[in-house]
Amino acid sequence: MRLINGICMRLLSSLVLSVSAMAALSAAVQAQSYPNRPITVVVPYPPGGATDPIARIFTVKLAEAWKVPIIIENRAGGGTTIGMSYGARAAPDGYTITVGTTSVGTNPALYNQLPYDTMKDFTFISQMGILQLVLSVHPSLPVKTLDELIAYAKKNPGKLNYSSFGNGTMGHLSGEYFKVSAGIDVTHVPYKGSAASTMAVVSGEVSYAIDTLFIQSQHIKAGSIKPLVSFGPKRLESMPNMPSMVEKYPGFTAFSWLGFMGPAGLPPEIVLKWSTEVSKIANTPEVKERLAQLGIDAVGGTSQQFADFAQAEITKWTKVVGEAKIPKEN
Repeated sequence: MRLINGICMRLLSSLVLSVSAMAALSAAVQAQSYPNRPITVVVPYPPGGATDPIARIFTVKLAEAWKVPIIIENRAGGGTTIGMSYGARAAPDGYTITVGTTSVGTNPALYNQLPYDTMKDFTFISQMGILQLVLSVHPSLPVKTLDELIAYAKKNPGKLNYSSFGNGTMGHLSGEYFKVSAGIDVTHVPYKGSAASTMAVVSGEVSYAIDTLFIQSQHIKAGSIKPLVSFGPKRLESMPNMPSMVEKYPGFTAFSWLGFMGPAGLPPEIVLKWSTEVSKIANTPEVKERLAQLGIDAVGGTSQQFADFAQAEITKWTKVVGEAKIPKEN
């Protein structure tokens, strides 16, 4: 009986190993032939704004390289949680990829509970770019520099206000980050989207706005708003005379960003194929120049680099939300 049991156990072990080997071989073959049908890229925002056009710059190049259609599908709502939830539940076969944005780093700090675990339910693939934020004032405001704005705000507590593209957005969080750092009393006025937020400062409804250079650039060129400072780790190449906030407050950085993410369990071979091609696209002179003109730094990079970046963003904004006493959503 013991002999029979031993034989059965060896046969069972061999069967398990065979099944595992076949599964590994199948995954390898699948990865080698990938992609062989259309890919859907989920954008967790409505059409318009900055995310769509940037994602399309990359997806058009990816489609050309891989000879398959890549379709943008907008699934907006819930502070990006609807689109992100859909992406997290997708089959891990590489045919449904999600555009992760700044909310990946901020939502864990802003929500008591999310319908997914940001770091466990996704495979981070590669970043596309970082969108630089700019603080611009209405021309009637009697300030020309960041120091003058801070001094004016301190002399007039509670009288200034600023617009952002919505509660919980990077415009809002960076605005509160600035308030805490500068020790000023300024009122936040949320708007529905970047266009409305920027037009609020153009029209004089608010004292200043914090938004991406991508959105503000045309109004800056027209002279209808005055840019005072950027929020990135260095000065903008397109506006080298304008200081960065980090020059005033060391360690202060805030920016919008986006990158490709897949569901958990995405095969490493497919992840590598995506990250390699995205990095290649991000480093082509044509794409780098095109994005730079919009105030966007092309990034690329590996899956691990993207995951580490996202974790650092979650840690930073959790601290800021706590210090600024921003109420959480349920």
